[in-house]
Amino acid sequence: MLRNLLHRFRRNESGVAAVEFALILPILLLLYMGSIEASSLYTVDRRIDVISNTTADLVARWNSGTTAIPSNTLRDYFRASAGIITPYSTNGLKQVVSLLQVSNAGEARVVWSCAYNGGAALAVNSIYTLGEDTQNLSRGGYLVAATAQYAYKPVLGVVFTTALNLENEALFTPRFGSAVTAPSGGCPT
Repeated sequence: MLRNLLHRFRRNESGVAAVEFALILPILLLLYMGSIEASSLYTVDRRIDVISNTTADLVARWNSGTTAIPSNTLRDYFRASAGIITPYSTNGLKQVVSLLQVSNAGEARVVWSCAYNGGAALAVNSIYTLGEDTQNLSRGGYLVAATAQYAYKPVLGVVFTTALNLENEALFTPRFGSAVTAPSGGCPT
């Protein structure tokens, strides 16, 4: 009788699918949630790149031959980032835009710098580190440098549990003239 019961139990496969599903379900859920987190992280990272590139490009396009860039205009450039990062929060998005003068030796120094939303402006006349290729391309000229930093908080908080700091730097040469004059009226707040 016991032998019969054990033989019947060993041959019975009716619950195998349920057991296999119970074993694989946590892995499938982790993969699903991980793909949501990874795609959201990638999207935010790309938007931070767009923000720094857009800010640097807009400042580099300012025609300083006419006037200095108005503080309100620079503020509008910074505020445009809210539309770029939407639907994600702008809390934790820090921006800095600076004008750099590159010597003939390739050393870059800060001419002026403005920060927005908690970013830290660079000290005037401080050295700004450039890559060798950028130094070679910009010797004896000016560069507009914009950085965007963002503390990304995970959507679900399952795979990534703490905030990830994303940052991007964009460098553009001024389009009109050799430099962009510091904002009239001071840096926007």
